[in-house]
Amino acid sequence: MIKSSIILFLICFFLYLPFSREPDYFDSETAPANIVSRGDSVVALYNEFGKPYSLKLDKQTYASKIGQPTEVIYELRHPEKAAINQAWGYWFIGKEIAWSFGLFAVLLGVAFATTNNPHPDALAEQLSYKQENKTKYQ
Repeated sequence: MIKSSIILFLICFFLYLPFSREPDYFDSETAPANIVSRGDSVVALYNEFGKPYSLKLDKQTYASKIGQPTEVIYELRHPEKAAINQAWGYWFIGKEIAWSFGLFAVLLGVAFATTNNPHPDALAEQLSYKQENKTKYQ
């Protein structure tokens, strides 16, 4: 039961990912960007049809990557709402993973609590069950 539950959960989780990203993965464009320092913040600079845009980044995470190229993903309708196209931060979000796996653990615990150690009377009833003979069209 555990193995099949984990496989089913992972299939559902990975099918959910591409349809829940913001900006939308299927309707978005990617563009090259450069990580630069602006004052006391770190931003990724990119262009959309010649107009410059900037994406504010976490200073602690990207301080060591200043001057390096990266890739941003954004929707054409809102190029100012972009995200760094990388596994951690766009595809996998810590809070989302924690909630998903936490909910899975709770539901798996409920499933085990309801199916593990049945009452002796219920077990005896299941063992004594005999299927009735039915006619062909009944």
